[in-house]
Amino acid sequence: MSHTENSSAAIRSGTDSPSLSERLRQSVLGLWQRQLLHPFVVALGDGSLPQANFEFYIRQDARFLDVLIQVFAYAITKTTEHSDMEQLGKYVLQTLLVEADLHRRYGERFGLSASEMANTPLAPSNYAYTRHLLSIATTGTLPEVLTSTLPCAWLYADVGRHLVGDSTLTADHPYADWLATYASPDFDAVEIWIRGWLDEHAATIDAQQERRLQEIFTISTRYEWMFWDMAWKLEVWPS
Repeated sequence: MSHTENSSAAIRSGTDSPSLSERLRQSVLGLWQRQLLHPFVVALGDGSLPQANFEFYIRQDARFLDVLIQVFAYAITKTTEHSDMEQLGKYVLQTLLVEADLHRRYGERFGLSASEMANTPLAPSNYAYTRHLLSIATTGTLPEVLTSTLPCAWLYADVGRHLVGDSTLTADHPYADWLATYASPDFDAVEIWIRGWLDEHAATIDAQQERRLQEIFTISTRYEWMFWDMAWKLEVWPS
């Protein structure tokens, strides 16, 4: 469901109050919008990002996706609805086949084997982000697990649309494949489904539970910022 459709749905239901997913995003709107202006994101979009920074990012993101696959798999165990299981199962496969293939192709371009990609040590921010997701996945409810992954799916769709806009990607852009993947409506479908699920089940979520979702959403959004920053600064562990 698009932002416009969300607004229309609220009007039809007789209320102009924002949906649950919009309330989550609005509470971190300043940080959300600044992500589009992070120097890593800007340089990624205009093609000026040094290869060393992008290679660092791709290696870390490949490790992140391995955990995201596990998180979606955990989510399947938290529902008895076959339609939810089917959709989450699709995201497991999609992450394996589409996004992982993107990382593999960039790895090959940089002369990295699959083993080298898989054995890349987690940078501090990536380690912390993935431990956050795994903690929610193993101990949380389905709404909590979905909320923990929503900033990643939603922000990447926003970043992809923002960077590509109405322009046509040219073959000489060094990161054209990345931009095309995340600007694609197929990728946008992930955050649309998660938002739709949360909004559909909002009536079953009380105020205390919503505060917990807000906390999870905020932490994941902060880690998204830290992920860009990690790759921009080539973050390393202190020694």
